[in-house]
Amino acid sequence: MLLERDIHIWSVDLTVDRQQIEKFSQFLTNQERQRAAKFINPTHGDNWIVARGNLRQILSHYLNLAPAQIVFNYSLHGKPEIEDREIQFNLSHSHDRAVYAISRKYPVGIDLEYIHPLPAADLVDRFFSPAEQAIFHRLPMAIQQAAFFHAWTQKEAYLKACGTGLHTPLDKIEVSIDPRTPAEIISAPTEWMWQIHKLAISPAYAGAIVIGGTDGEIKYL
Repeated sequence: MLLERDIHIWSVDLTVDRQQIEKFSQFLTNQERQRAAKFINPTHGDNWIVARGNLRQILSHYLNLAPAQIVFNYSLHGKPEIEDREIQFNLSHSHDRAVYAISRKYPVGIDLEYIHPLPAADLVDRFFSPAEQAIFHRLPMAIQQAAFFHAWTQKEAYLKACGTGLHTPLDKIEVSIDPRTPAEIISAPTEWMWQIHKLAISPAYAGAIVIGGTDGEIKYL
């Protein structure tokens, strides 16, 4: 049961057999299946189908509708929504895992990233604020990659909760950089009271959830 203050977080494995992929595909609209078919890598297309199909299946439990009956609207910046706003939700998927945040009361944003080698210092210097850059470059080299993903997922989750996506520059949202510390929004363009947490999913992933309110209670499913 989803109570008013509850934030339900679901985590699912996207590596399923072909029969399961076909089942999830049947939940989707023609437009969604066409979008999946546009992926150059077929595995990425299959993962998108499973992630989207799971979203419909999860929402069906809360809405008392069949997965294929759920109709999504999209905000100005592309955030999926339920038309009557009976529930708020958000999703993210990376590599072979997807996560979903479901709420009755609060806007939510969730982001998940598989931790893998990349030019973390270059990306920080390009997208983060000067204050964040200074903190990042003082960290030991051994944790700089984890620091990048720790910060990036916080920023993405915040933008998704706001519904603005990357239309808000990443350097305008300052967050905690050191991966050994809790998630924290230090400064941001909106004055909303935001709650932010790391996701407790897997050591192979970094993740964050942002909740538009201060008294939400997270429950992992």
